[in-house]
Amino acid sequence: MSTIIGKQIIPAFMVLAEKDFTETHFLNVSEFFFDTIQGEGINAGHPAAFLRLMGCTLNCQWCDTTEVWRQGNSYTFPELFTMMEEYGLIDKLYKGQHLVLTGGSPLRQQIDLIEFFIDFSKRYKFLPYVEIENECTLPPHPIFSNFIHCWNNSPKLSNSGNSGIARYKPHILSQLAALKNSWFKFVVDSEEDWKEIQKDFLFVGIIKKEQIILMPKGATREELSKNALIAVQMAVQYGVRYCTREHIVLWNKQTGV
Repeated sequence: MSTIIGKQIIPAFMVLAEKDFTETHFLNVSEFFFDTIQGEGINAGHPAAFLRLMGCTLNCQWCDTTEVWRQGNSYTFPELFTMMEEYGLIDKLYKGQHLVLTGGSPLRQQIDLIEFFIDFSKRYKFLPYVEIENECTLPPHPIFSNFIHCWNNSPKLSNSGNSGIARYKPHILSQLAALKNSWFKFVVDSEEDWKEIQKDFLFVGIIKKEQIILMPKGATREELSKNALIAVQMAVQYGVRYCTREHIVLWNKQTGV
C-alpha cells in the first residue's frame, strides 16, 4: 500500500506563462490534489480531491492558506480534464471520492464552474459528489447550487479580523441556510465567540442550531491543540456539533494534503 497522501495534479506556487483565453472558459486555480481526506465539517474523514481556486473576498488573520490562494494560474476545461484523466481522478470521483471546491472564495468563479460541470457531465456522463467551502459573502447562483451536494459554510466572526461590513451578510446567510445539506462551521477560541453566534445568527433566526459546527481556531497543530478543548466544551454545553481540523492534526500546516 502506498504511504503517499495527497497526490498533486497542480502543486501550489506553480508559476506558468500567461495564456490568452479569449472565447474560452477557464478556471483560475491555485492547487489541485487528491487521494486525501476532507479534514473539516460534516464529511470529515471522507476521501476527497481538493480544487483550490484563486482569490478571496476576505482576509482572515488566522487563515492557513493565504499564501496559496493568492497565487495560481489559469487552466482551460480541456486542460483540467486531461490532467484529471492522466492521474486517474475521473475514475476515483466516479467511485465516490468527493470533489471539494475550496479557496479562497470558490463562489467568485461560480459562473465558470457552472460551465465546468456541464462540460464534465457531457464528457463523462456523470457528476461527482461536490462539496464547497464558502466564506458566506457572495450569493449562490440558483443554477450553480444544483451542482453542489454539501455546503460547508464558514461565516467569519470578529475573531477573523475582518470588518463586520465585509464579513456579515444576513441576506446571503439566509439564502445559504435554506439550501439542502447546508452547514455552518464557526472558528472559535473563546466564550465570546458563542455569544456572537447567538446574537448575530441564532437569535435573529438566520440559521438553525442544528446546522452549527464549532471548530477550534488553529492554523498549526500546536494552536489547534490549544483551542480544541475550549471548542469541545462549548459544543457540549450548547448542544451543537464539534469538528476538529483533521488535516492540521495529521500534517500540520502543509499544502497538497
